[in-house]
Amino acid sequence: MAPHVRRYDEERAFPVAIHERAAAEGILNAAFPEELGGAGLSYTEFGQVIGELSAVCPGMTWTLVFNRGALHPVVAAGTPEQKELFVTRLLKDNGYAALGLTEPENGSNLLAATTRAVATDSGWLLNGGKCMSGNGTVADVFIVLANTVMDNRKRGLSFFAVPRDAPGVTVSEDIEKAAFRCLPTPSVTFRDVALEPISLIGRAGDGEMLLNELLATIRIGGAACGTGIVAAMLKDALTWVGERRVYPDDRMDTLSHVQLTLGRLYVELCAARKLLDEATALADQGLPFGKESSMAKYYATELAVRASNEILQLYGWRGIAADHGVEKRWRDARALTIFEGSSEIQLLNVFREMRRMATSEGGL
Repeated sequence: MAPHVRRYDEERAFPVAIHERAAAEGILNAAFPEELGGAGLSYTEFGQVIGELSAVCPGMTWTLVFNRGALHPVVAAGTPEQKELFVTRLLKDNGYAALGLTEPENGSNLLAATTRAVATDSGWLLNGGKCMSGNGTVADVFIVLANTVMDNRKRGLSFFAVPRDAPGVTVSEDIEKAAFRCLPTPSVTFRDVALEPISLIGRAGDGEMLLNELLATIRIGGAACGTGIVAAMLKDALTWVGERRVYPDDRMDTLSHVQLTLGRLYVELCAARKLLDEATALADQGLPFGKESSMAKYYATELAVRASNEILQLYGWRGIAADHGVEKRWRDARALTIFEGSSEIQLLNVFREMRRMATSEGGL
């Protein structure tokens, strides 16, 4: 990955060669259970992998791991037939899945989805649109959150597996964005898309429950990505301040404010890793981990923004030049506080859980 980071970023190109290498090494979909065609990585191992790869390039990393998040509803609630069709066969063919969650007018309020799936005699009729669909330009199937209507009655949110080649599915070109440029995030529209009954994942109306599980899962990835960015920036910064001289006899690493800045950021990195470890440990035990993944995602991504901003300043004008790679990490870090639920959403999640705990027997 490392020799190609700048090219894929500047060209906004999906890293096909990197995916081919990952597939050849057997690691492209390693986080899926073995019975579905993966390597059975634990949440803890998956988080460590994302952290290591994100230290090189967060955008490339997300293209490599996006399948695991996108297909989580199928893994968690799909029938054996659905898992075979939408997961096992897809992985065998090195295919891609994309999520359809965010809508242009609803922002972070995913529960206000206006995309609708109406029950018909032969299955479902889907209408609506989604935006910022990661890996959407290469996806073979979209896992779409939609309001479900049966017998003219609303049944709540549900997830549907929508084949890309189904009549009525239109995928836009990738949008230009400030960060994660090699990760395609197009808009997708669904116009009178006829779906077979097998497309409904879980029971009608189970979408909110599955959405909460899905978000908790993908936020582990966001947190791990944040720690990877910070670790990489600290490592590079140590080399930079050890070589750079502000005055002929003063290396930057002898200046107290530099030492204090980098020392503090390392303490915060260790704290972010602890929060992430707690979330993945709970997930591996099959215990609820939504609050912990929100805390880890919030802290790690906000830290990535602070760290990249402060370290960029240490580089001076070189920090905003593309040659050193600092400005790219700065851009990617900023996007992380928006992707997979903004920082504000994470704090709201934590507040609700904190309020519940305050009135429980165990307290805070």
